[in-house]
Amino acid sequence: MNVSVHEGACYDLHALMDFVYFVVLVGILVFVHELGHFVVAKLSGVTVLRFSLGFGPRLTGFRVGETEYVLAAIPLGGYVRMLGERPDDVSPEATGERSFYQQPLLRRMAIVFAGPAMNLILPLGLFFVVSFGDATLSPAVIGTVFPGRPADGRLLAGDQVEAVAGVPVTTFREVSRAIDAHVGRPVSLRIRRRGELIDQVLTPVLTRRVRELGRVEEVGRVGIMPHHPMPVLGLFSPRGAAAQAGLRTFDRVLTVAGQSVDRYIDLTRALRRRRGAIVPLTYLRPARIPDALGGLVEIELYTPHVATLSLSTGGSDAALSAGIEPSDLYVRSLRVGSAELRAGLRPGDRIVALDGRPVRLWSTFLLNLQAGGARTHELLYRRGDELRVARYSLGVERGVTADGQPFERYAIGLEHWLPLRLDPGVPNPHRLTDALRGALSSTREMVELTVLSVVRLLQGEVSMKSIGGPLTIFDVAGTAARSGLPDYLTVMAFISVNLGLINLLPIPLLDGGHLLFFLIEGVSRRRVSRRVRERASLVGLVLLLLLMGLALKNDIERHWPSEVSGDVQTRTP
Repeated sequence: MNVSVHEGACYDLHALMDFVYFVVLVGILVFVHELGHFVVAKLSGVTVLRFSLGFGPRLTGFRVGETEYVLAAIPLGGYVRMLGERPDDVSPEATGERSFYQQPLLRRMAIVFAGPAMNLILPLGLFFVVSFGDATLSPAVIGTVFPGRPADGRLLAGDQVEAVAGVPVTTFREVSRAIDAHVGRPVSLRIRRRGELIDQVLTPVLTRRVRELGRVEEVGRVGIMPHHPMPVLGLFSPRGAAAQAGLRTFDRVLTVAGQSVDRYIDLTRALRRRRGAIVPLTYLRPARIPDALGGLVEIELYTPHVATLSLSTGGSDAALSAGIEPSDLYVRSLRVGSAELRAGLRPGDRIVALDGRPVRLWSTFLLNLQAGGARTHELLYRRGDELRVARYSLGVERGVTADGQPFERYAIGLEHWLPLRLDPGVPNPHRLTDALRGALSSTREMVELTVLSVVRLLQGEVSMKSIGGPLTIFDVAGTAARSGLPDYLTVMAFISVNLGLINLLPIPLLDGGHLLFFLIEGVSRRRVSRRVRERASLVGLVLLLLLMGLALKNDIERHWPSEVSGDVQTRTP
């Protein structure tokens, strides 16, 4: 009973905090939006009668001069009421020089546009705060080199880049930007390798990446990244010294002769220094717990072990001489019913070649597998000391992405396991300029995504089910807040951009509808009649109610899918 009460109290507190996060997020966005209208109206000399946060019954408020400031009960919006703004306002003051509709056309347009504009400006500040938090960045040390790229054979894991095109660098971000600026042109990299300075000249190639909603990003790359493989073993020979010492594939080495190793290159260096010696290793081994929680979850516990490894004196690479390599190309798991499982692959198999071409990196293996489409692939793999061949074709899976875009892709049913890590960060030498650049870039990307989402929605390429309402914002705000302030501010920026752009849509009752009327007035040289505005407002109200109803329906279906659809779930024994 005590546990149930405790769990119920935790759930109530969790829901209460989510509500607080939601109200704060919506409140800030509404305040900023209405503040735009308010400030420009005041600067234009227009009388502002009320500034309200929220709709419905008045909770509290106060008056300063001619303006009443109100906090209302329903925290889903707000408004600024100006003198002469309503069509039925026929008081003598409403026709005076401080009335909204007595202002010049451009001034009225500025007042209306200021609200959405503030919602588009706010993300600049939010993203600046998020980016300014990057006080440290990954150092300019190479962690992984991709095969078949310009850096292949020229740069090695562990190389430290000290200058690009003669300009000193200390962070990997600086390296990436300098390389991107020289796409298609040779660029010199000065690197430090084992204490020696080496100059390498590479030519960055244009790389296209497909992002959300089919966006294509073009960047210059040479095929390096700062992430280091961790010291997780792959044993390619059952007769090697490592296997004889009792080590297995997917063991995670902790220490070599008492020396801590955090990266795979640390492991290889430690073994190289001890060639011909008998070396003690400590490591963690994953052990699967069968039927954990009654079979509801799959759990692995890592238990510590000790091994004694006898290293040979020959060979330049002591790890390879002992039968050790990274676990990158070893199959960790296979999806039930996958084409790979039916073709005979099993966990622990080592991928060797695909369609006659040697495989050197798991990520490029997956890309080549996908690029081959539905044709039959020939996969060469090794199990123990035996080479085997599997011939199979990928199946097709269909679905809908998180943004509501339908997808169709080839299903790959095997996974590897090689965790990556970054080196300890170094101070960001360009913290302020990076924050400004990041704020502009992130805001531009948010605007682009939002506009493209609307376009894809109108084209039918994005499902109407992707439209979310208050419940979706409630969930996203709570989840982001629990993840940390940067995630919460990022979500706030995204919703702010959406709010600003949606308000610019030419729908009556929205700011965009008012701007449309003003545009018509500017072209025709006469004001849109009160009757036309009233009828248009009624149409706009119906459209907004339909949109809100759709969003609420989608919210309910996301939260309670079985209740809405009426589906009955069955389980086949």
